[in-house]
Amino acid sequence: MVACAAIAPIVTISGQPGQWAKHLPQALGIRYWPPYNCRHTYATICLMSGMNPAFIAQQLGHSVQMLLSTYARWLNSSSDWDELKKLKIAPSVAQA
Repeated sequence: MVACAAIAPIVTISGQPGQWAKHLPQALGIRYWPPYNCRHTYATICLMSGMNPAFIAQQLGHSVQMLLSTYARWLNSSSDWDELKKLKIAPSVAQA
């Protein structure tokens, strides 16, 4: 049960632990975002900031190849692509 009567009525979801998180945003009039979107945001910001892909992959529990195949579209500068060529997997990553 979540109580915030000043903002919205009490939200009760019986027999479904954790389901309140999906219904609370609706009660507050905001869009629901799944928690894994935070991982996508983190990975994207790290890549756009020029962080080492090996470090980012380790943080997310992915291989570097998985990280780059999922998030390579966020690499924008020519220097980013020069760095990717060093990984010997760059041909499998399509440049946007």
